[in-house]
Order: sequence, then structure tokens, then C-alpha cells
Amino acid sequence: MNTPNYALYYPAIEFQDYSSLWGAALIWDRIYRIVPEGYEPDEPDNVRALTEAGEIGIPIRPDAYAKEIAEEFMEKIEAKEWDAAALVFDIPEAYAKIHQDKVDVELRNLIIAKGKAAAYKEWLYVPTQFEALYMTFLAERMSRKNDLQLLSDTPAAWTGSTYFKYEGEIEDFPRENLTQQLATLVVRDFIPENILEIRPDEILRFRERYRDERQRFVSAIGAAAKAFSDLEDEAVYQDKLQDLKRGIEEALVEFKESLQVLNVVGWTGMKSLSFPVATKIAAAMTGNGLDFTTLCIVSAMGIGVGLVSGFSNLREKKRRLVKGCDFSYLLHMQREWKGCARYGHDYNYFLCREMEEFIND
Repeated sequence: MNTPNYALYYPAIEFQDYSSLWGAALIWDRIYRIVPEGYEPDEPDNVRALTEAGEIGIPIRPDAYAKEIAEEFMEKIEAKEWDAAALVFDIPEAYAKIHQDKVDVELRNLIIAKGKAAAYKEWLYVPTQFEALYMTFLAERMSRKNDLQLLSDTPAAWTGSTYFKYEGEIEDFPRENLTQQLATLVVRDFIPENILEIRPDEILRFRERYRDERQRFVSAIGAAAKAFSDLEDEAVYQDKLQDLKRGIEEALVEFKESLQVLNVVGWTGMKSLSFPVATKIAAAMTGNGLDFTTLCIVSAMGIGVGLVSGFSNLREKKRRLVKGCDFSYLLHMQREWKGCARYGHDYNYFLCREMEEFIND
């Protein structure tokens, strides 16, 4: 029996990237978002047609969570329990103007609700300079309380929520002297290039008709990540890799075949999820020590594995760092491993650099 896949979109109320929204709608059974009581998202008609069907953009009211979570957030900020540079109180205006592409600035500039700041002030309970950071923290805590996957189309927000998810016990780079590393599994080429040409009613019909194929695709990726996070012997990893790769490939082929009803002209999109692994398994994944700069391509169909960072708190080894449901997803609307975003490097280097910048710069 297939398992329904539910996700919580963050950090914005309105969907920021419509191509990513259309792509996510092809995959997830239900996509929730944090919307305060009385707030009406300001969205175009085609997005409204998609969300009004009832499974995309489902509102979760923050009222029951916001005050308690905001208090926890500010207590940790003021006690300096998190030492990431992105969490400092003040960013000089000149710095922010020059460094628009830095993670800390990007996070602060994220639009929580387009032009409607007054609508959500009452439930943030945090200083304005922390609004976007708090939204990533709020989303992480609410997803944990409701057994939802975290889903973002914003790398800076994905970086922040991943940092909060592991209570700030994240190093800037993978290191061999640590017992655990943060790994990524990336699947490429599963979203039609002409995604925005597909009408909302076509998306909705596809979702209903090919529910099983969608669920098998997400389940295969999640099962592989969960299996890798539970392994400690690299010989077992090599054996399991072949079976898990085959499972993802089969689910990917089936999913892409189902998408042909939408007159696909080509493929794009990267779907990455992060999860902890033992250092021995991390070394086996990269195939060359702990080389974080390069995504290790394990399939001609577009499947790769890599490392983002390490975990500094060795006590985490004694209690599982991850649950079967507890992954962090990023949807990236491109298809090239190289030349990702502003860095011009490998996709995995891009993710690693985002985390390093969040922590140090």
C-alpha cells in the first residue's frame, strides 16, 4: 500500500515561484502552508484555481503555536545557544545593500506576505529583523508537531530550517573526525520544462489519475534516504545502494511516463532531501573521502548523493538524529549539476556553501 505524502511549504504565505508550485503539485498529495486567521492570500487566478481544489495550499493556523514557539526562538537567540552568523541581531544597511546574495541578507529580505506586513505582525512576537528567520523556525517546529515534511523552493530558507531542525549542532563542513555527517540525495529531471504551460485543471486531473505513481516516486526517495541514515557499514551501503537506486529509477521512470499525458517537451528540476549518515557511509557515498565540493552521480537517469556538513554534537549519536518522516526537501528549478545559482560550481557545493555562509559569514 502506498503512503500519502504531506508537506508544509515555507517560509512565505503566498507561493513565491509558480513554476516550483506547479512542480510540487505534480508530486505531493497535500501541501500545507502557515496562514494566520483572517489573512487572505493575494494570488493570481490560476494559483487560486489550484489551491481551491483543497489539497494545495491548505492553511494551518499559527495561533495555537506562534507564541510558544516565538518565546522558544527568542530565548535561544538571547541565550546565544545558536552561534550562526546569520542570527546576529543587527545587519548594517550598507552591508545588506552590498551583499544581497548572502544567506543572512536573503533570509531577512524574504517576503513573508507580499506588501501586507501589518496582516501578520500580531502573531510573529519577534523583532522585525528576525521575521523571516522566525518563519523558518516556526515552520520546522510546526512540521515536527504535525508529522509533515518540510518543503521549500528557497535555498536560504532550506538552510535555516535545516540548521534549526538539528538544534544548531551543525558544522560548516563535513569532517572525518565527526561521527555523523549531513548528506543529500538529489533526483533530477522529473518536472516538465513546459510546466507553466500546463493549466490548473490539467494538473488536478493528473493528480487524481496518477496518485499511486506520485506516491511511489516520493516513497522510493524517502526509503533510500532512511536506509542510508540507518547504515554503519560501507560494504552494506554498497549492496543497498544498488537496490535502492534501482527502486528510485523504476519509480522515476513510472512517474515520468505518467507525466506524458501533459505533453512534456523536456525535463528539468532537482529535488533534494537532507538526512544524517554515519561518517563511514558518508565517505562511501562520496567515493573520495569527504569531498563536499562534488555531487557523486550514481545513476545516468539523474540521481546523485553528496555531503553538506557535519554534526558537532557527538551525543546526537546516542539518540537518532532522524525519524522516518523527518526529511528536509528543497525543490530547485534547474537541471544542470554544474553552474548552480551564483557560485558557478557543483550543486552540492552550492548547498554546502549555503550552510557554511549561514554559519560563518
